[in-house]
This record gives sequence, C-alpha cells and structure tokens, in this order.
Amino acid sequence: MRVLHLSMLYPPHILGGAEKSVAMLAEAQVALGHDVAAACTTPGPFEKQSRHDVTVYRMPHETSFWAEEWPQHSKLERGWRKFAQQFNTRLRDHFGRVIDDFRPDIVHTHSMVDVSTTVWQAAAQRHLPILHTLRDYDLLCADGSMYHDGGGCGLKCKVMTFSKVGRHRLTEGVAAVGQETLDIHRRAGFFDHLPSRLQRVIWNPAVVDGAGQGYVRPSRDGAPFTFGYLGRINEEKGVGTLIDAARLLAPGNWRVIVAGKANNAIQPFVDRAAGLAVEFPGFVDPKAFFEGIDVMIAPSIWAEPLPRTILESYAMGVPAIGARSGGIPDLIGHDNPAWLFDGGNAADLALRMQHALNAGRDALPGKAEFGHVLRETQPAIVASRYLDFYRDVIGARAGSNPNANPSANGTAYAGAAH
Repeated sequence: MRVLHLSMLYPPHILGGAEKSVAMLAEAQVALGHDVAAACTTPGPFEKQSRHDVTVYRMPHETSFWAEEWPQHSKLERGWRKFAQQFNTRLRDHFGRVIDDFRPDIVHTHSMVDVSTTVWQAAAQRHLPILHTLRDYDLLCADGSMYHDGGGCGLKCKVMTFSKVGRHRLTEGVAAVGQETLDIHRRAGFFDHLPSRLQRVIWNPAVVDGAGQGYVRPSRDGAPFTFGYLGRINEEKGVGTLIDAARLLAPGNWRVIVAGKANNAIQPFVDRAAGLAVEFPGFVDPKAFFEGIDVMIAPSIWAEPLPRTILESYAMGVPAIGARSGGIPDLIGHDNPAWLFDGGNAADLALRMQHALNAGRDALPGKAEFGHVLRETQPAIVASRYLDFYRDVIGARAGSNPNANPSANGTAYAGAAH
C-alpha cells in the first residue's frame, strides 16, 4: 500500500510528541513492506528528500511567519495569522503537488495546528480517501489545547476554526489517540457523518532509544527518591500544580526534576519552587532522565490526549502518577486511585506522591505491570492497526461505490481535478 502522511512538522523539526509519533508510525509501516511518504511544512523552499526510507516532502508554510518564530510576534500578528491559516490555499496547492508526485492509495493526516484543512480539499479533488488522527484539539481550538487562562474555548476559537466545521466531512475515517479526545470531538458535532466502525482509538507508538529488548534498568539504591516531569513547562501542563504539591510533602530524602522548555518564561516556576528540592535542567536525554527518576508525574490540567512521557516512562520501567484528564487514565487505569489525582488539585497530587514515598522504592510497580500498554504501543502493532484501518476505509468506499476502478494498490487515483 502507498501511504501519505501529513503533519505540521516532521523530524528533525520537533516541537512536541506528534511529529515523533508520525515519524515512528511511518518508519514502522516501511518496515512492514509498504511505500510511505510524509508531508510537512518548512521555513524553506519545497524539498523532496528521504529519511529512514520514508519519502519526505517539505512544503513552504505560506504564512506570514514560521511557527518557531511565534514568540517574536505580537498578539495581533499571531491572531491574524491563525485566522488567515484557515484559507491557506497555497499550502493546499503544494500538497496537491505532493499527491501528484507520490500517488498514494490513502492520505493520513495528523496534527494540523499549523496546517490549513484546505489540504483535505486537495486529496478529495483527487478522489483519495482521507483518514485523520486526532492528536490534539486543533479542529476546535485556536491553540489546540482547549485551555485558555484556566478556562475553555469561547468566541475566539469559534472564529479561528469556523471553516473546519464543514471540511471535516471530507474525511472517511477518524482515529484518536485517546477515548476522551474522540468523545470531545463527537460531542462538538465532528465526524457525525462517519459510522462507528470508521471511528477508532489507536494509541501512539512509543519507544526510548537504548531501552529495547534486554535493557536492564540500573540500580538507584542510595539515591534520593526522585519524582520527574518531562515536557513543556507551563501552567496547563500542570507544572505549577506539581511544584505546589512538592511543597506539601513531608521533609525527607526526595527531589523533583522538572525537565523541558518553558513556553514563555521559566523564572516564575523557578521562583515558585524556591526553597524546595526542585531542579530545572532544561532539555535532557530521555533515557538518562528516566534512569534518574523513580516516579513520573503527568499533571496536565488540560485534557491531554495521550502523554508520550507516560508511554516512555513505562518503556523504561518507571511508574507514573497522572491527572484524571484526557487520555491519562486510559494508560494508568481509570480504577487506579493510588496513581490518579484530580487535575489541578495540588493536595490530591501530594497525597499520591507521599504514598509512593512512604511505600518506598522497592514497592513501586515495574515493567511487567505495564505490559498491556507496552504491547499496544509497539511501533509494529500501531502500524498494523492503522494498515487494517486503511483497508476498512478503502473497503467502505468501494462498497458505497460499486463502479469504482481500484488500482493495483487498492484504490482509485484520478489525478488532479480540472
């Protein structure tokens, strides 16, 4: 099968977990014997290259400024850019060029925070089936999080995303990385044109380099009991909640490592942690980070679809305490009160952290307890789940159109519409 992925970014450009997941999925599908390409935006000119046997098309972003330049622009400039992005037909035309060159059997789109949904029109005009994976809330929310200064979306998000309401019906299948993410979109009226069999939850693939089969986690005997956070350092990710919870812990031989980069300024969080055994090392190697902690904390206040850091911590044999939000309970277990807390509630989080401290390192659950999650997030398993879904989407299309003329690869390719 010929599969074309589309995401805002693709490695080596990385802002979050979505582009890592897309690359891992694409490479796993190549390993299973399929022809796979990925399209993404770039600050430079149109470029076609190969990365780990995946054909990568880097398309000019065609906006007023590149995504990584976001902090350098005013609120008005950022707002206008978001609004105008909905009508980015030049990016649509670039994507049409990609389709015509690669000639896929199916188009699989992912995070579109900075990608206009006009690209769906380019695929639909060429009579190609489109499957979309929900990795955030970009179809509903101006910044993809549905969390604005402690509240939800309002008029601003409706204005910034109104054109997406109709275009989503160009899709012929939808997947989400977490059940709550899919449910939120369905409650908002999205994907109501699709039967339930073409709506699925498929977890992200996740591995940690250097922690494959045969990996033995080094002993932490004698080291302080360490809680860790890895990701963007901001309020909606719950970093403030974690710091406040640490202040409620009983004195002892413990510490907290908050690794990652702040969206804006990190100093307010450093000041908030004054006097505590809390460290801010910045960017860190994931393997080294997980080897240096005993318990991972996933404190998101917003409904994070499926935190990659939990999957990575499990792969390293590290248990996670997480908020009851988004896809976090899917991974930890909805009926696991010892390891779940109410998002934003520092006292509740402190209670769970103190329980782990009191029980001690030897009582922590190990890799065997995370086996079902690790199996479902192996790249080959996730790739197979999507390949099965592609076949079902293509089959559903053929069933609704008995006069379709499928190609040798399984679907019709009609070329650009005229």
